[in-house]
Amino acid sequence: MDTGVGIEYRMVRMGTMLAAVLAAWVLAPVAWAFDGAPAVRAAVLRASDLILDLDLDRAEGECRHLLDLPQGEAAGRFCLGLVTLARAEEADDPVPELDRFLAEIAEAVRAAEALERAYPADAEVTLLLGLVHGSKALADGARKNYLAAWQALRDGHRRFQEALRLDAALVDAYYGIGLYNFALGRLPALLKPLVTIVLPPGDAAQGLQDVERVAERGTYLKMTARVALLRLYAGQEEKYAEAWRLGQDLLPRYPGNPDLYFATAHAASELGRFSEALEIARRVGRHLAEGRPHFGGDLAARHQQLMGKIYMDRGEYATALTFFRRAIEAPTPPRYRWVTAWAWTRSGMIHDLSGDRDEAVRRYREALRVQTEGLAKDLARQYLEVPYRGRSRVRS
Repeated sequence: MDTGVGIEYRMVRMGTMLAAVLAAWVLAPVAWAFDGAPAVRAAVLRASDLILDLDLDRAEGECRHLLDLPQGEAAGRFCLGLVTLARAEEADDPVPELDRFLAEIAEAVRAAEALERAYPADAEVTLLLGLVHGSKALADGARKNYLAAWQALRDGHRRFQEALRLDAALVDAYYGIGLYNFALGRLPALLKPLVTIVLPPGDAAQGLQDVERVAERGTYLKMTARVALLRLYAGQEEKYAEAWRLGQDLLPRYPGNPDLYFATAHAASELGRFSEALEIARRVGRHLAEGRPHFGGDLAARHQQLMGKIYMDRGEYATALTFFRRAIEAPTPPRYRWVTAWAWTRSGMIHDLSGDRDEAVRRYREALRVQTEGLAKDLARQYLEVPYRGRSRVRS
């Protein structure tokens, strides 16, 4: 899906809806209430900002600094695991990094449980354990260790609830609970009976409200929650005005994260703010040309597809088709195959609008040949049956 955040590709590659539950947990910093807290807290927050900006080498340095601080081992080991998990996100074959992460997170669990024994009534230590178990569930799901993933997900949810029981004012604990409720509440009807046998049912509306609460009032997870909300608003929630406002806030703070550019430009285009959308998309193009870190050639097709989407929304169909053709022809790594599917589907939609049904059908069929799943192919199937006739905005 061209939300600009890669959610669809993650769901396909991870092979489980656990990715949807946990994708945003893995960037979360942790607060501390015990002795030595200021130094640990400051290092965790620095590392969190660096991870959100994808400055992973510097983030790793902050994580290692945590290991040297009194009572910083648990946070440091978890922090190192998050850096590894972020690197897995950028790999065509994430398996080696995921296996490394699982080994690192086992050490984080050990250290966090030791910390819990020393501070059994500390809500923030319990919050740390919730985040550790939640991130472990993500990796276990990606490795198809589903039993371990379910167990870790359940343990994470229980820890978040326990953190709130220990301290009802710990707003940050609503972050994990909110994402859990949102994802479980949005499961397909056929999956819900199976999932609720082993997990508490979700409530999507309440979950979204909880994440919004953290984004507004959180002490330690505020920025992480805002990044999560940008992904949700620009994607399945289709709250583009809210996504646009968040993107304007987040882009200056995390200029090294390409996902934020794509999500914000997408939201601007959906709102009809075409000049702003094009300015952001062209900024991505400049970063690509300059070879900026995390703006490598593997984003070329994604950038062309974004440009095509903006011009399509603007009604400049010939220009949009040129960009979609470039997106289709550009070398595309497996994790971005959804980009190719969207380029075929959207170009088919343009041909439907132009009255060239035969070409539209050909392009929809090409979309269905792409080895990926998601909304682009769902729409291609739909428009093979009934021609696309246009609407104010294309859901994506």
